[in-house]
Amino acid sequence: MDDAARVTVFGAGWCEDTRRTRRLLRRLGVSHRYRDVDEDLEALDRATHLTEGLRRTPVVLVAEEVLVEPSNPALAGAIVREGLLTREQATERLYVQNVGDLERVLRVSSGLLLLALKRGAPPVARETMMLGGVTLLLTGISGWCPVFQARGVSSLNGPGDRPEEAERRSWLKPVEHVVTRD
Repeated sequence: MDDAARVTVFGAGWCEDTRRTRRLLRRLGVSHRYRDVDEDLEALDRATHLTEGLRRTPVVLVAEEVLVEPSNPALAGAIVREGLLTREQATERLYVQNVGDLERVLRVSSGLLLLALKRGAPPVARETMMLGGVTLLLTGISGWCPVFQARGVSSLNGPGDRPEEAERRSWLKPVEHVVTRD
């Protein structure tokens, strides 16, 4: 069974959580089937059946596990539990890009500005400006910042991402099981 057959997202194009969920799956490199409940009545019926009659988006099926409006940690954990990725693979893929779109634009613009201004700078400052400009430019273009990676954070908390989930370490925390004793 291919990965896309093991992960299905029932969502809606207007839904911020659906976009966030699909973005996380793309970051992890996990293929999935997407079914828009506004355009596909069969998908709507299936999603409402899975949520016991409630219309919620997204509803994510990871193998047989049903996740309703899952947080990034819950979805990443399900992907690991199902064996679609190991914890190490998921962690590595989460850090391939850790700079959000707005910050990327700011980094590229600042890098270009520093490179343009270095001409008029004193000779002592030119090398530092050159290094800073190139660093900002490259991290902006690639969307990866080694400082963010070392700290385990990201600026990917723009529209659609939840600010409390910007720290990616929390996305793959082991799930604590509570055992009750009679």
